[in-house]
Amino acid sequence: MAKDLKPINNNKQKTSNIETNNKNKNFNKNQTVDKHWKNAREFNDDNDDDEDDDDEKEEKTNKQPTKNVNKKNNDSDDDDDDNESEDDKGDKSLKKRKISEFENDKEDEEESDKEDEQTTFESNKPTINGKPIKVPKGARKYLKGEIVAPTGIKNPYMKTKINKIGELKLESAKAAQKMEMLLQHDVGFIVPENDREKTYKLTQNMIASKVDIQSSAKVFDLALEPNGPYKFQYSKNGRYLLLAGASGHFSMIDWQRGKKFTERHLGSPIRDAVFLQNETMFALAQKKYTYIYNQDGVEMHWLKDHYDPKFLDYLPYHFLLVSATNKGKLIYEDISVGQKVVESFYHGPLSAMCKNPQNGVMNLGFSTGIVQMWIPKSRNPIVKIHCHKSPITSMAVSLSGNHLVTSGLDGMIKIFDLRNTYEEMHSFATRFTPNAISLSDTNVLAVAGDKKTFIWKNPFDTSIKEPYLVHQNPSYARNVQFCPFEDVLGIGTESGFSSILVPGSGIANYDSMEADPFASKKMKREQDIKALLEKIPHDMITLDPNVIGTIQQDVKTDENKHRRQDKPRVDRNRQFDPKKLEEIKQKNKERKEKLESEILNPSSNKSALSRFERK
Repeated sequence: MAKDLKPINNNKQKTSNIETNNKNKNFNKNQTVDKHWKNAREFNDDNDDDEDDDDEKEEKTNKQPTKNVNKKNNDSDDDDDDNESEDDKGDKSLKKRKISEFENDKEDEEESDKEDEQTTFESNKPTINGKPIKVPKGARKYLKGEIVAPTGIKNPYMKTKINKIGELKLESAKAAQKMEMLLQHDVGFIVPENDREKTYKLTQNMIASKVDIQSSAKVFDLALEPNGPYKFQYSKNGRYLLLAGASGHFSMIDWQRGKKFTERHLGSPIRDAVFLQNETMFALAQKKYTYIYNQDGVEMHWLKDHYDPKFLDYLPYHFLLVSATNKGKLIYEDISVGQKVVESFYHGPLSAMCKNPQNGVMNLGFSTGIVQMWIPKSRNPIVKIHCHKSPITSMAVSLSGNHLVTSGLDGMIKIFDLRNTYEEMHSFATRFTPNAISLSDTNVLAVAGDKKTFIWKNPFDTSIKEPYLVHQNPSYARNVQFCPFEDVLGIGTESGFSSILVPGSGIANYDSMEADPFASKKMKREQDIKALLEKIPHDMITLDPNVIGTIQQDVKTDENKHRRQDKPRVDRNRQFDPKKLEEIKQKNKERKEKLESEILNPSSNKSALSRFERK
């Protein structure tokens, strides 16, 4: 039996030696972890992932028996001291951390840092009710002005008002983006099949033969020869046409249906004509005064303040009739109240006038080649641009308000940037003197002069060197205008009026809340009432309309003006130049000695009242 037991004892010794060696190895490993746990982030080898997987497996195997031991120990009531020692060992084994755990901590810290950066980035942006503003990419172009955060405002009513304005701006931009999906983007321009074909060789008869019957009926000529030259204007919805001859003849017609509303001959010359809020009223600039008529041709108002008018224009969102007279006056008349709002004075012979549809600024062109921009609350022009060396014949502003196109007697057409620089972008010469120009809603330019009208597809593109279309007029052209929402160009000539087709010049879709060609009488009444309720005051016309609704910082209010200001405190710890200090001390010393010498050794006898005598 002794022989049989000896090898068993040897095996126990071997196993005990192996266990002690393993304990020493684990102890050494734990020592290395304790020493280098701060530098654990330097381990980035690919082999570490495999080691981490092995470590996780070992942890799982180690945790399972400890749980079973704990369960057994809880069931048994004996050997409480042994159970406590085993639980302490299990807790210590759980507290020991390995290199893989430190690497996981590093990843968690990086993720938390990224979240902090995102929150700080969002917090710097303007907020609405404490939430950061998230504007979709497609809706940013529809934002009108910046969304202002009410920072630094103590008044709660003003805070809620500014937040509400920001919410409305954001909602309108998102709604416009949704409606964009339903709009028809492609405009029907004429596209040649090859480079040899030229679109400017096409005549109106050739175009009318290829379109439908309704579109071909829009090509016509009105012979009104004895009463010309004619000025005209389309209504806002593009359905009605107002004709005014220089000899005193005027007429208003529904040109699409061929229906005439009124026609009269006044006997006195008419210099300009313009529709007011809708087709029910229009204004005529006659020889002495400006008159307002209704759609039946009955005179409604006689504006005596507008004496000797030359040009007329109308601002629909402000209900302002603007007239420029030969006496150097620029008059704004509010037709909703019937009162003259502003009267400004300009200097020089006026040769052209047009409005900026984006901001309501009036552009005046003079025979000196200068363009001046006027607003009602300024008595002087806010911008002056020297455009031509010769008199300006006509002007036009794009629908976006970013570009100004001018024409001069020198035969030059120039395009200026109205956003920031007010500098010339592009120019090209013509072989004739351009009498009138017009820009469509799709930026198609029409230039009329002599007996021809040239049409450019995109005048802002410098690579385009050929016109889009060329039309031969029956007589000399004096006025041109594109019809809204239609591919039609109207030309006022000395012999009458001409209407031609220009494919691609009209917007493919229209806003029925803005101008509806198919509006009924009830809808027109509602539009008038809504426009009166949403009327913009004339004081809000500015060069940059996006300024309205923003907050002006660092403004001195009336309360701060009368508040006592604290005296500036001198920092006693600041360093002075020693040379300057010595100079100041020397001057003070000399002044003191001088006063003492005058008191001790007076040069002349002075009475007590000598200081009150005049020197």
